[in-house]
Amino acid sequence: MTGESGGFDILEIYKQISTKLKKRFLRKPNVTDACESFTTLGRHCETVEMPVYAGMCWIAAARCEGSLGNVPGETSCLIRSAHNFMSAQIKNKSLGCQSVATENLQAALGCYTHARSRLQETCALHTGIDLEIAESLTKLNDNLTTEMYLKDAIDISEYSLYTRIHCLQLLSSNAIERSDYSSALDAVTEIINLLKDVPKTGVRSDILLNCEVTQIFLLLILKPSHQKLTPQFAKTLEKFTWGDMNDLKLKSYMCEELLLLLQSLVITCQTSDTTSLPHLESQLWSFLSVDQKTLLRTLVFIYL
Repeated sequence: MTGESGGFDILEIYKQISTKLKKRFLRKPNVTDACESFTTLGRHCETVEMPVYAGMCWIAAARCEGSLGNVPGETSCLIRSAHNFMSAQIKNKSLGCQSVATENLQAALGCYTHARSRLQETCALHTGIDLEIAESLTKLNDNLTTEMYLKDAIDISEYSLYTRIHCLQLLSSNAIERSDYSSALDAVTEIINLLKDVPKTGVRSDILLNCEVTQIFLLLILKPSHQKLTPQFAKTLEKFTWGDMNDLKLKSYMCEELLLLLQSLVITCQTSDTTSLPHLESQLWSFLSVDQKTLLRTLVFIYL
């Protein structure tokens, strides 16, 4: 493949730029000029939708930035290279011509890893890179590897409440996609525990509501025995069995109709009188997120 585009050979231009970096007698290579040339060629490759060639150019630019001691520039070029290699992998998969060797994926992950090695340990970009990789792997249907990067993002976002919650939400969705309901329950329960001691206002109420509804569905699917039912889970089930709108903790973020529907769902599942489940499913549907709809479908399938 010659890489011809726009009337010139991209690989030939790449080689010509590379010659600028060769050492000559009594003459230093013009690294800055080469870096600018690689950057320009990389942008051109992106414009003409040749992401693999673009990735090569941005790696070359990163090497130049590194030799110049420009760590931010080197990191930026490495991440941009990773974007292009990952884009190529996703595009190939969508076209049904994904390579068994997954060389573009490996190149992308290598660039991300190199970029992370150039960052300080406390840099928030570490989490951003993990989330970028996780999003791309989700598009590639590699949910198991996605879980690994999401867990790493959670570990390094320990001191950022909303970042950690966001990562836990993604981990919960990933676990639901894999039908790993125990891991999903652990994730939403951790979010609830993170929010239990902070004021329940605005977005926090929405997050808490979403997690408690998801938690109810997961508990009903898993059907833990009395020995494995923790006091926290027992209290949750009890709240949605006997709670009413006079309970201020419920009243602050849940409408009465949703509370009554969830109570009916819990009682129906606990009493095994499941004839009303299809009706409850249709009534609950408009209140639910995509993940919750998936869980409710699973729940109805299990009990009917």
